[in-house]
Amino acid sequence: MPRPYGASREAILNAAEKLIRERGVGATSIADIIAASGTSAGAIYHHFEAKQDIVLAVAERALAGPIEAAVSETGPVSPAELFALAARRVVAEAHTAPLLLQVWAGAAADERLRDLLTNRADGLPAGVAAHVASWCDEHGYDPTAVASVLVGLVIGMVTETALFPQIPIGGYVDVAVDALSRLGQDDAGR
Repeated sequence: MPRPYGASREAILNAAEKLIRERGVGATSIADIIAASGTSAGAIYHHFEAKQDIVLAVAERALAGPIEAAVSETGPVSPAELFALAARRVVAEAHTAPLLLQVWAGAAADERLRDLLTNRADGLPAGVAAHVASWCDEHGYDPTAVASVLVGLVIGMVTETALFPQIPIGGYVDVAVDALSRLGQDDAGR
């Protein structure tokens, strides 16, 4: 029995995510994704133009997921609160860090994937900036700059979690939240 439209797309993304996390982008082929997803080449190319588009969709789910979930859980928040929410999501989703590291490594070797990631990732800081804009306006900070720092901290945490799983990430989160909490406390000093 054929899968419904959305089900085959999800099966493809789930299979690709698992393969990329285990093997890396370069060692994962369309044939591997077809076999692991239980779909067909027709289903793959119905949903995606090329392997890079699958990898991009996997990366978007993994990277944007924790930050977007944190943003959707609250109204406007301080940078420290938003980072703490996103950090808790990344820690709770332990499979995210190794997956993103593999995607970034794949992008370093694949110019088309790198371009796709760069073009799509531009919207993430804008969404974060919109979420902390009222706090930034109140404290005299540029929301774009604050969003860039927040996204960078999340990416740094993802990288550290993937490369050094033995290091407790709680310290990273505590120090980052403490530092971010100090923003705006001495507005006269800027």
